[in-house]
Amino acid sequence: MDKKVKKKVLQQVPYGAYIVGTRMEDGEDHLMFGTWLMQTSFKPTLVAFAFKDDSRTLANVRRSKAFAVSFLPEGMGELAEHVLDGSFEKVKAERTPSGLPVLSDGAGWIECRMLDTLDPGDHRIVLAEVVDAGPGKGKPLLLDALGWHYAG
Repeated sequence: MDKKVKKKVLQQVPYGAYIVGTRMEDGEDHLMFGTWLMQTSFKPTLVAFAFKDDSRTLANVRRSKAFAVSFLPEGMGELAEHVLDGSFEKVKAERTPSGLPVLSDGAGWIECRMLDTLDPGDHRIVLAEVVDAGPGKGKPLLLDALGWHYAG
């Protein structure tokens, strides 16, 4: 297989731009920029999210069995940069009813309860049930609009 062709083709898969909110062991908020989310079932409503194996967010999810996913709205790419830089104080957040951080000005959010993980590869696939959701404003931002790629 031609590795350059494989990478180019996989980079054509459309990905969203998300902020994942968790709570640290000490109760502090933790935010992560992520892209690999998909719905996997209607009844019950399940999603799968891929977390890098060594991420702090994955450790928080494994400990608490919970995470929230905020959908970044179009035109708000700078929020992704703030999260990637660890500048969480520049990200306006609110809380889900259970206390997880979500974007105040997002295009919507879901709260998830971890059910299982799939461990092969350098990312862990977390299968989770959507236990709450909140509306937002605007259309969700796609990763391609940022000019970034996380595939291949």
